[in-house]
Amino acid sequence: MTTAFAENLHKRPAAEGEPMLAITIVRCDGSEESTELSASGHRALHLEFLHAATTGYVEIAAGARASDGELKIRTRSDRDHFLPGGGRGGPSWRNPLLGLAAMHDQAEEEVFVGVAPRVVRKAEKEDVRWTRCLWMDIDPPGYEQDIDRLLARRPAHLEIATAGGASDSRNDGHRHLIWLLSRPQVARTVIDRDTGREHLNARELTQRTGKKGRPRIIGYRDLKTGRAITNSKVVDWIERWNLRLIHHLGETCQDAKKVYIADRKCRERARVLRLAGTRNMKTGRHARIVRVDHHLAPYDIQALIGGLPDPPNARPIRRRDLRSRNPDPYRLIPAAVYFPLLAGIELPASGNIHCPSPAHPDRKASCSVSEYVFNCHSSHCEAQGTIYDLWALRTRGICGDALSANKTLFHIVATEVRERCRHLV
Repeated sequence: MTTAFAENLHKRPAAEGEPMLAITIVRCDGSEESTELSASGHRALHLEFLHAATTGYVEIAAGARASDGELKIRTRSDRDHFLPGGGRGGPSWRNPLLGLAAMHDQAEEEVFVGVAPRVVRKAEKEDVRWTRCLWMDIDPPGYEQDIDRLLARRPAHLEIATAGGASDSRNDGHRHLIWLLSRPQVARTVIDRDTGREHLNARELTQRTGKKGRPRIIGYRDLKTGRAITNSKVVDWIERWNLRLIHHLGETCQDAKKVYIADRKCRERARVLRLAGTRNMKTGRHARIVRVDHHLAPYDIQALIGGLPDPPNARPIRRRDLRSRNPDPYRLIPAAVYFPLLAGIELPASGNIHCPSPAHPDRKASCSVSEYVFNCHSSHCEAQGTIYDLWALRTRGICGDALSANKTLFHIVATEVRERCRHLV
């Protein structure tokens, strides 16, 4: 992002009826200018700052407020709200994003942008694998001195007023602070305590505790090898670093309880924050960039947060020996890996496959396959199960309850599967 980009936006005339919003621009030479920029200019500058170098996808999220005032974002599962960033979208990469934001703003919906890029068109935190920024969301008013002390020690590159307060002055609180980093930082490190190997951005493996139970983490899967890791030391770096900044800003007292001045929930890596130049429908006013600093160099991560402590009650480094829960690592081998190995069947990118049962001449591709299990939906076939069921089905013609009921045969099948798949775990 350059000063020239901001100045070119300043020269563009505002559209008819479009508001002009105050902004302070610090040029590359350190000089400052307090001026006005159109609402669309604020949007473009905000996107340029966050995602000019993004090689993944940028999430634009939108929603409306219910009658009780609660905001409900409705787009986070819509693939068309994840668009290429500046590193892959060509010279006009901003246009589709700006068009999407303008459409929602004109429909009187509230508009947000993902701070960190996504590697696929999804809003899940597991699909955020790196960041070029750290951030903070400050809602309560009255803590300007605390914010000033933080910014005096660690100046932010971008300060945004979110228009959530009663006025547009700086002392109404409601600020987003964003710090630019000198290089991309990985989201997670998983160290296998059995081998000592370090795995970057290994993906969580979860399992539900019941029909309505919350999923629990049962391990991590290495993205390159597909190997499941069940005895690990885990650091989620983005959340840890954001939380250090939040803790450094300080705490306040609400309802006789200590709480952080900044929103602790907003540390999460897949968080979306309000897009500058769009309306906060709680007040009807536009969020705006208060200050953008082109003179301030991006931070080395250690220079920004290396000397800051973790909160006393935080557990940023998790040591998980998940073997005590007895997860079977062979059941955690993805179907896309074990189907070609055990049945010679390559799974398609989407859709069903023909049933793997030798006794079922399946002409309509009736078998669905999820991440770990398969299930034939034909009314005349009961083929379903896990990696063990597939091998038993191919070699003995049984699976499911019939295999589970024969413990001797299951032990033989399990031994054969483990011999063939030992290199995967």
